[in-house]
Amino acid sequence: MANCVGRVLSRLARKCQIAVSNALQQYNLTAAEEPFLMAILNNDGFSQEELTAYVGVDKAATARAVRSLEEKGYLTRVQDPRDKRQNRVYPTHKAREIGPLVKEELARINQSLTQSLSPEEDDLIYALLLRIDKNFKP
Repeated sequence: MANCVGRVLSRLARKCQIAVSNALQQYNLTAAEEPFLMAILNNDGFSQEELTAYVGVDKAATARAVRSLEEKGYLTRVQDPRDKRQNRVYPTHKAREIGPLVKEELARINQSLTQSLSPEEDDLIYALLLRIDKNFKP
């Protein structure tokens, strides 16, 4: 294969995951937990099912991440009063305190990732990656 986009994306994903893990270590967070924390900070009261769909992982991964974040004091689960089978997930004060700091770390990583691109190239690659993501069906 002359241009293997999947291989490049996999390599970049691994590098980004390492960078995120290193940056968030100071908050006792992992790269796997970060998208869940940010989703809850931006979507107060998501159900675990909504969280699963939003992050784009399976239910087991969501359950593990939510349990871990709850144990670390970043999330609380509350039974939905209208549907006792569901839990609603809310950020704690601790999560709200570190949220802006985590966003800064993620912005630094993104800046580092795109530092060699012009603003036009940055917009173009973002648009192309969104299109690939939308159209790729494994």
